[in-house]
Amino acid sequence: MAVPYDQQLRRQQFTHDHPEWAIHAQDEATRYTAEKRDGRRDGPTRHIVAHPSLKVLLDRLDEIVAGR
Repeated sequence: MAVPYDQQLRRQQFTHDHPEWAIHAQDEATRYTAEKRDGRRDGPTRHIVAHPSLKVLLDRLDEIVAGR
């Protein structure tokens, strides 16, 4: 299944604006994961968010970044 072009652009814009996040397609784009790495003094931590829909994943990442 092809990802809508507007969602591809939204993904590119999000990772450009938030380089600490990486978004990956899994299983031939049937689900997506986003990973954030934080470099802290007490060791690296990782935040992972997953969803079958890129649109819903990006909506959730926008909420996380906004602190909601």
